[in-house]
Amino acid sequence: MTNKILILIILTAIFTVGCQTKSVSDDFNTLSAKQTEIKEEIQPEVTTTAEIQEEQFGEVLGVETEQPVELESPVKLDYPVSFVPQAPYAVWDELHEEACEEAAIIMVVKYFKNENLTAHTMEQGIISLAKWEEENGYEIDLTAKEAVDIIKDYFNLSAELISEVTVETIKQELQSGSLIIVPAAGRQLGNPYFQTPGPIYHMLVIRGYDDSAGEFITNDIGTKRGEAFRYKYKKLLDAIHDWNHELAKDGMTDEEIEQGGKVIISVWQ
Repeated sequence: MTNKILILIILTAIFTVGCQTKSVSDDFNTLSAKQTEIKEEIQPEVTTTAEIQEEQFGEVLGVETEQPVELESPVKLDYPVSFVPQAPYAVWDELHEEACEEAAIIMVVKYFKNENLTAHTMEQGIISLAKWEEENGYEIDLTAKEAVDIIKDYFNLSAELISEVTVETIKQELQSGSLIIVPAAGRQLGNPYFQTPGPIYHMLVIRGYDDSAGEFITNDIGTKRGEAFRYKYKKLLDAIHDWNHELAKDGMTDEEIEQGGKVIISVWQ
């Protein structure tokens, strides 16, 4: 009898433990499922940068979010235009003293045609172009309009004369991929590297701008130190004056060059 009672107690204990184990397992599974549900509920909502910008621009600008948003213009832009001065070998004879127009044009042309620019190619280019100009009735000094014609006819590039001369106009032309050739009253530029008093008439290339400094980045072929030379916006704009053959008949004075029109040349491929 005693043995039967003992066996019954042992079996009862085994069954009790077995049920408790199953119950704990079921409770654990239930808890894990609940924890999973909780984790899913607290996961952050991920929004991409593009979506944030789309939402913000849509709210601020009051436009449909599907519509494209106009991007801001770059603060700085500078094209890698190769530089060689108008006197490639530092020989400032009569030809090279008057070769700023030819040098500016050649520099821009070489950039757009992706051709190498060296002292030799600049020198040969100036000589050849000056000879062609003489044969085709051009005078020593070129107006901006004449420079446009030469760029189109001689070099087969696109060019346009622009009379709305502002900082924004020049920046917009540069942003579109153009380079700018500027006709100027040379002495108004105040370039410290010009031989005093500086050229009465001058042309240079605007290759970029820097809004943070308020400066145009130029290749000024009038000096060997002219690569990426910077002019303040106002300084350069004030100096822009075109050549006038009528005023120059008896020699051009500082007062007369300042009567030249405000124009720039935009050149592109």
